[in-house]
Amino acid sequence: MQQLFKRANESLYSDLDNYATALRRIVDALPEARRLCDRVIKEVRLADALLAFGSGPQVIELKQIIFHIGDLWPFREHGPTRTAGFSDEIAEAASHADQVRRAIGLLDRFSDQAIASELRICFTNMIQYFQDERRLLEECHARIQPFSTNSDLTRKRLNLLIATAEARLPESEDRRAAIQTYSEAAELLQSWEGGVPIDESGVIILNRCIGLLGTSSEVFGILSASTSASTA
Repeated sequence: MQQLFKRANESLYSDLDNYATALRRIVDALPEARRLCDRVIKEVRLADALLAFGSGPQVIELKQIIFHIGDLWPFREHGPTRTAGFSDEIAEAASHADQVRRAIGLLDRFSDQAIASELRICFTNMIQYFQDERRLLEECHARIQPFSTNSDLTRKRLNLLIATAEARLPESEDRRAAIQTYSEAAELLQSWEGGVPIDESGVIILNRCIGLLGTSSEVFGILSASTSASTA
């Protein structure tokens, strides 16, 4: 049992370390992605204002494109982030960039070349912002994917550690501390599955995670010593 417990504890330590690194990067990166979306919206508003001075069928088509582009992912307006990956947002950024490229092609038929030149600047900026956003989200997606694939195994390890402490350790402060530490880890896992907010709550969750990483090896030492003493 002790060897099984040791392997589970070491694997859990590695899991928590990887998750903390991934979540820290996500918390740092997503506000920047949201700012990029805000910059897109500003360019959309400018393009819409410019199109008010245009005429012709291409104006209607361009207005439809920028209206669609303006409907960006909800995390631009709201705090929570996902811990299951960002494939939908990555695909959206790529799709919107393609729409903007199509809009640039329509400018060749625009009657007022002065307005067309300003619109081209707007659309070129949008493409750059979408590309930057996509790179950020792809990095976040790659970092958090191990969580998506390993969360069930991590939960099993936590359950084993809690059950072992409850069943094998005598009642003591050390036992209660061990159970509390792993129970907090289980709560963190549940928080991650629900999404970590990009605000003070998210920072608190990450700080708790880092604290658990610092104590997990100590907790194992407590359990090992107590188990050895109880079997002597």
